[in-house]
Amino acid sequence: METLINDTYLNQSIDKILRCATLALYGEDVRFSVLLAVHDARDYLVNVKAGDPATNQKVFHNSLTALANSTHPSMPDYKKTIEYAATLVAFELDD
Repeated sequence: METLINDTYLNQSIDKILRCATLALYGEDVRFSVLLAVHDARDYLVNVKAGDPATNQKVFHNSLTALANSTHPSMPDYKKTIEYAATLVAFELDD
C-alpha cells in the first residue's frame, strides 16, 4: 500500500481496514473488526496525535473516502467496507 497519511499508526489502521475489506470479498462479516479499527484510530487521533483532533479525524476520513472512491467497480463489497469505515469516522466527528 502506498502511504496515504504521513503517520505510521494511521497507515497501519488503514491497512487493517483494507484487510477487512479483502475478507469482505469472500463473504466475511467484518463490521465489528472495522468498528474496532476505527475506534482505535479515533482514540489515537484524539488522545495521542498532536494537533487538532477534529482536523486529524477529517484527514483520516478523507483518506478513507479517497480509497473507497478509487476502488474498482467490480469490487463492491470491498468498497462498501471502506465506505463503512469512513462513515464511522464521520459519525465519531459528530460526537
